[in-house]
Amino acid sequence: MKRLGFILALLALVFMTTVLTQAVTNYVITNDDNQYPNGNSASIYSIGSGGALSLVTTIPTGGFGRGGGYYAAGRVNVLRSKTQNCAYIGDAVGPNNSRPGDVASIDMSTLKLVGTYPGTALDSGALWGIGLVENPAGTFLFAAYSTSGTIATYAQAADCALKYRSEIITIGANVGSVDGMRVTPNGKYLIVAYSDVSIGSYAINPKTGALTLVARYLVGDSGLASSVDITADGKWVLFGTNSIGTGGEVEVAPIHADGSLGATVGYIPIGQGENSSNAWLSPDETLIYISDNSSGQITAVPFDAKTGVINKSAACTSAVLKNFNSTW
Repeated sequence: MKRLGFILALLALVFMTTVLTQAVTNYVITNDDNQYPNGNSASIYSIGSGGALSLVTTIPTGGFGRGGGYYAAGRVNVLRSKTQNCAYIGDAVGPNNSRPGDVASIDMSTLKLVGTYPGTALDSGALWGIGLVENPAGTFLFAAYSTSGTIATYAQAADCALKYRSEIITIGANVGSVDGMRVTPNGKYLIVAYSDVSIGSYAINPKTGALTLVARYLVGDSGLASSVDITADGKWVLFGTNSIGTGGEVEVAPIHADGSLGATVGYIPIGQGENSSNAWLSPDETLIYISDNSSGQITAVPFDAKTGVINKSAACTSAVLKNFNSTW
């Protein structure tokens, strides 16, 4: 439990939050993951000089989180739309602290809650929350409910409202639910990492947003893939992996034109940290940044976007971040 105190603060700046720019104001948005009886909320922080954060407002979302820190997955997800002036927050469970879970929508121009949009009666994120992604056009939002092992498709509207469209059961090769996901840059496929050493891809219907399974695959070296990132040309997918022991692990696989994935290549150890469940490409795609969640460090490692090769020998890892492993 001592470890979780700063892990939650760390993740608020690393993978539980979305940093966004609107006009001249930068914001950090956190999913507060509040449990019963207080109810969940989203906190909006402005970013000042040197990265200093100032609380602007806290917005109740209408549902409930689960508290704690299952930091191996994007448990308390925030999605800041790149095409709509909206932010979306996953509530693990709904207003009655029970199924279904939901997605809360915030209008970023007014910083007000637009509405709370549940899945079907089956849907629940009580296990480790709800993953959220959108397609590049911003027309569809996909919500992965961890307990029910389902992904729901919602249509996005310009006023930040959501409309439930369809749903698919998305169990991995070893009966795990989705840990992380990302839509390919062409908007045709959803690539997912399951919590059971498998990965998969789904075709997206361009008119309805409905998902159809392309295929599931086992990770070649049994790495427990978690986060997902994709190169801008849609050629490579990278999976941050829940590594055990010293050093991180990232799996890389080619994406074929039909949405199928090639065999993964595992790079381990990367750096000196532990638990590399969250990994992202730098904007110019020359580096991969890894959040070493269990050791409180950040690792950077060179990446070749043309070949999909990681130069793990050139990785560098930060010192342990201030206040890591502090108490609540």
